[in-house]
Amino acid sequence: MASAFHYFSVLPFGRATESSPPDSYAIVLLPIVGVTIGAASGAAGALVARWAIEPWPALVAFVASVLLTGAIHIDGFLDCCDGVLASVPPRRRLEILKDPRHGTYAVVGMVLLALFWVAALQSIPPAKLLLALALSGALARLSAVPLLRLFRYAYAETASRNIESPAEIAAFVLLAIGTALLAAMLSPWALLLLPAAGALAVGIAWGCARRLDGSVTGDVYGAAIVLVEVALLVAIALLPWR
Repeated sequence: MASAFHYFSVLPFGRATESSPPDSYAIVLLPIVGVTIGAASGAAGALVARWAIEPWPALVAFVASVLLTGAIHIDGFLDCCDGVLASVPPRRRLEILKDPRHGTYAVVGMVLLALFWVAALQSIPPAKLLLALALSGALARLSAVPLLRLFRYAYAETASRNIESPAEIAAFVLLAIGTALLAAMLSPWALLLLPAAGALAVGIAWGCARRLDGSVTGDVYGAAIVLVEVALLVAIALLPWR
């Protein structure tokens, strides 16, 4: 748990025991990081809504969501914009993914992503922001966990982190049940988002893998999390619960 929060957020909920990337146990616990960050961001937006009108509550919730993650998943999305979309051979795309610099595709991708992200938040009533962001944060990360078993990791020097042990599988099932309960609290319609989020995450990873010689990277996982989270917020904004 400490490793998950240390690597995937800026929240001081513990210190990782090693400086290496998180293992599969930490990745399985990603939904807990997501629900914590989502709830905190939603609470911040709802609090601002008491004194300010839109778009300020949505902007505060958006900024909090980015800052509390340390923008780690957004960085993966930006790298994928530059690498996956580049008109070069697959091996060269993998090299671009390792480059910390961001190009035109990344800038355009971030602008478009932010527009949809803020617009969705602005369309969700402030009273629903906490639950909506908690659900989207947890479900986006939950949907990314099975990708570790479904796709080959690109870099041979880094061991693939598969979800294999009974404890990991049990934790995943319990977190899935908890996420379903969050969805039911928001709206019965929101339960439909669980299979949709999983399918979207697999589709994003599959599309990236086709461009990366049949493999994926940590950047692809980050991109999947960000894109699924924004898609979930758009869907929540359109739910017939108002």
